[in-house]
Amino acid sequence: MKRSMKLYDNVTSFLSGTLRLFFRVKVVGAENEGAASEPVIVCANHMSNWDPVILACVTKRSVSFMAKAELFRIPVVGGVLKLLGAFPVNRGTSDIAAIKMTLGVLKNGGDICMFPQGTRYVGVDPAQTEVKSGVGMLLNHSKVSVLPVGVYTKDYRIRLFRRVYIIIGKPRTYDSFCFADNSREEYQRVSDEIFSDVCALVKNAKDGAYDK
Repeated sequence: MKRSMKLYDNVTSFLSGTLRLFFRVKVVGAENEGAASEPVIVCANHMSNWDPVILACVTKRSVSFMAKAELFRIPVVGGVLKLLGAFPVNRGTSDIAAIKMTLGVLKNGGDICMFPQGTRYVGVDPAQTEVKSGVGMLLNHSKVSVLPVGVYTKDYRIRLFRRVYIIIGKPRTYDSFCFADNSREEYQRVSDEIFSDVCALVKNAKDGAYDK
């Protein structure tokens, strides 16, 4: 997937200040982004249609997104996602094209951002939600590192002028997940483990660990 990095940088720079103002974004753990020199799969919880846009604008990595196809039909959001290099995936199906696109981006040195839950959970603690096995499968095929990111705001509902925390955890290497085989059960185990790291970051934010 080719895209203009200059355009990407211009779009994210333009939107970054606006998003930080209207969503009062606070980034924690930015130093962890540079801890992995290789491509990474950024994994975050999903509360809002604005999550991918916010993440692209406040993180230093130039990430591509595997986003649900429905988002591309939303005015403004869909257009911005395309400018940011996002590509659609059809939920509930084995979207082979999207999987190949994702692996291609990683193979060519790019970063991917994914939401292991597979859909938004508005107003719900992410620790109480289900996780899909797709992230584990893609990780096993790409053998890159994972960068967990927690997204938190009060009541798990993003509102204008309500503080949004983006907490970037320490990256984990492929080897740290100790894959035993290529089974769906193993993919699910790894996906659950990745999302457990994400939920721990969210819980820290909810408990006020980053309010100082």
